[in-house]
Formats: sequence, structure tokens, C-alpha cells
Amino acid sequence: MAFKGTRFSGMVAAGLIVAATAATAEIELKNGEVISESPTFIVTYVEVGADHSGAALELLKAQAAAAKGHDGLVRFEVIQRMGQDNHFVVLEAWEDRATRDAHAASAETVAYREALEPMLYAPYDERPHVGLVAADLASMPEGTADTVYVVTHADIIPPEQFAPCDRQINPAGPCGNEMLVGLANFSREHDGNLRYDVLTQNNRTNHMSVVEMWDSLEAQQAHQMHPEKKQFRNELAGIAPEGGVNADAQFVPNMLTGSLWDERLYKLVVN
Repeated sequence: MAFKGTRFSGMVAAGLIVAATAATAEIELKNGEVISESPTFIVTYVEVGADHSGAALELLKAQAAAAKGHDGLVRFEVIQRMGQDNHFVVLEAWEDRATRDAHAASAETVAYREALEPMLYAPYDERPHVGLVAADLASMPEGTADTVYVVTHADIIPPEQFAPCDRQINPAGPCGNEMLVGLANFSREHDGNLRYDVLTQNNRTNHMSVVEMWDSLEAQQAHQMHPEKKQFRNELAGIAPEGGVNADAQFVPNMLTGSLWDERLYKLVVN
């Protein structure tokens, strides 16, 4: 069954400006809408040497246990990449930025980072986010051993985020942000979906993390071939929605993104 009955935050943005007060911090959209940093989402990529997968997982388990002892934690999951078990992603949600910052500065976190460092072959890549389209965390189901997680880094070229977007077939849109909001909305209606969120990075607002949960691999694969999803991918490439092949099939010149739409599949190992 599709995951329904969610709350959304920040449905459409025309750019983001951080506005902080003593009590709160929030992202103000140029059109006057506001995205609060409550909750604060963190997506962290951890890539270790092939011989260190087991040791890294033990450190990640200990870090998850330590986080559960800190005020403000809402959700802490560690997922492991399918087919590449030395790649992990840590998905965190905190009540606000202050409680998460307190955890990040704790002795346990400092020790965890120091112990993990020798195992890494890529920098510890930690990205704070707010919810552009984020479900109510209280309504979000827990993952299980059968749950398929998907994390995609989306990099929309800044001029293509909002109309006019010159790389799109119709410059009036839909443009990058509107397309991602639409992607989340229709994907949540697909069979087997448990979560479909688009999170916007605080410090680089054209960069986003798309976080998905599916109840089976079959459901995720069916979603991939759904006409709505295929149309999204065509529009993201700046070609006709019904196309799929550009005029020059070997070259797509009008991508709205600055990087690959890099979907990565994971399984849950710690929650």
C-alpha cells in the first residue's frame, strides 16, 4: 500500500535564505515561505576500505546507541549499500539544529570520528538538510530487514530551479524544484512506498537528497518503470516528456542537473 496521510513542508521554493534567532533557525524562501530547521535532517556518506566493513559497522552501531542517549533525537538509521557493503549512509533526524549540534560536539561523537578516520577512503561526507517535501516523522514507519532504501543526490543547476528554465522544453516549467516536489507527491502513491522525501541542503540549496523507503525490491523496481517516473527522468534531461531518446541519442545537451541522477540502493543495518 502507498504511504499516505503525511504532512509536507516547504512545497515550492524560489531560493533559500538562512534566518536565525536565539530561539530558532529557519530557511526563508524568496517568495516569503519558510522552512524551519525543526526538524533537522542529516545525511552522511561513509565509505571505508573493503577490509573495514565489519569494523566500521560496529562503530556505527555504537554511534547510534550513543545518539539515542541525547536529547532531541527523532530518528537514527544506518543503511548499507547493496552490492557494495563498505558504503554506508547515516540518516538522522533531530528536533532542531541546536540539539543535533550538541550531539555532534559530544565526546562520543568526537571519539567515533577519530576511530573511523583511518578506515575511510573518502572524506566523511556529512550534509545538513531541511525538508523541502518531508513526511511527518511521527507517521513514518520503521524500516525492517526487507525494506529497500534509496538515496539519491540531486544537483539542480541554479538557473533551472525556477521558471524560466531555459533547458526545459517549455521554459515556463515545470522546473527543477517543482519537478522534485511532484516526484515526491506521485511516488508516495505508488504501491509499496513507505517514505519519499526531498531534503534540501542548508548551505547549498540547489543540492538535495531524495530519500526513499520501499517494502520490497519488486515495488521499487516497478516504481522505476512507472510512466510518471519515466516522464520525470525525461524532463530532468530537458527532452520531451514522452521522448526517452534525444535527437542525438548519444548526447543529451540540456540536462537540468549538474551531476548524474545517481540512485543508490541500501538495506537497513542499524535503527
